[in-house]
Amino acid sequence: GVSFFDLRVRQLVGEKIGMCGTSGTKFPAIREHMKKIPFVNMPLNFESYPSDDVPRDAKAYEKALADFKRGDVCTVFTPDDTHYEIALAALKAGLHTMVTKPIVKTLKEHQHLVEVAREQGVLLQIEVHKRFDPIYNDAAARMKHLGEFNHFTSYMSQPKFQLETFRSWAGLSTDISYYLNSHHVDYHVMCMQGIAVPTSVTAVASHGIAEKILGRPCEDTITLTATWRNLKSGTTGTATYTASWVAGESDVHTQQRFFCLMEGGEVTADQCHRGYTVGEDGKRFASCNPLYIRNVPDSKGRYCGRQGYAYRSFEVFMEAARAVNAGESPAGYDSDLPTGHSTQQVTAILEAGRRS
Repeated sequence: GVSFFDLRVRQLVGEKIGMCGTSGTKFPAIREHMKKIPFVNMPLNFESYPSDDVPRDAKAYEKALADFKRGDVCTVFTPDDTHYEIALAALKAGLHTMVTKPIVKTLKEHQHLVEVAREQGVLLQIEVHKRFDPIYNDAAARMKHLGEFNHFTSYMSQPKFQLETFRSWAGLSTDISYYLNSHHVDYHVMCMQGIAVPTSVTAVASHGIAEKILGRPCEDTITLTATWRNLKSGTTGTATYTASWVAGESDVHTQQRFFCLMEGGEVTADQCHRGYTVGEDGKRFASCNPLYIRNVPDSKGRYCGRQGYAYRSFEVFMEAARAVNAGESPAGYDSDLPTGHSTQQVTAILEAGRRS
């Protein structure tokens, strides 16, 4: 919300911002909470769907889409198993559409969304902000000059108490691999463009902790193992992507790191430990990462989070959508943005892991 309110201040989006959920009765509390946002000169008004007196309407997004016009933008941040239906409706309405990772859970649905976006002449993009982290972005550029691919490994986790927040869908509408491995799978696919392609995927999972918390079967940690074929020589590379939502509490909310071995060198990045720690009375010791998001105002109370890669992910989408409205081709963004077309290998890897 804060990102879009600031994008409105900058006139990168129009005056009208809509927020859509399934329970309208939650919006009064949301508006009250937003009054705590500390930034000056940032109007917080938005239109909500469904109306405040509606307990539940799972199709409220249809009314929201009808209130906007072709060339507007839609972002979808909902449970994974609802992405396809909502994104399809947005694309058919002629809206540029950004969907949080994973865009969908099957390659068939992914390819259909890509085709509809092409027919409508609109931009389809995934929200995968790791691409815009200056360190991860720099690492990707360096890998392009290190020859053929050999091995990649990544790990990402969230603390087990987060499962209480995810109780309504964790292990039901999605799994931890779709939810978190999608980040590093996308990053690796981006890094390997023009270098290597995935050829096979298998997965293993551990269980026993999440089911104690949720009272139902749910995998704790999932590791995908993929083989890749180097395009130049035909030789094989390997990759493992591990995600978990049963980690213990630590100095960061989510662990996230990778290592990549290339023919001419290696690259390692730890996205949550940037050499910046804060200790405050009454709070746990924390490793902070303002490169991701900054919600502390400057000395005059102004928002100053525009350089964060979480913000940048939305900003580049808005800039591209405006350019497409001005006549540019959406296909022109396939080489540098996580468009629907350029991320099909991501969904293929995630689905193959689930199937295995």
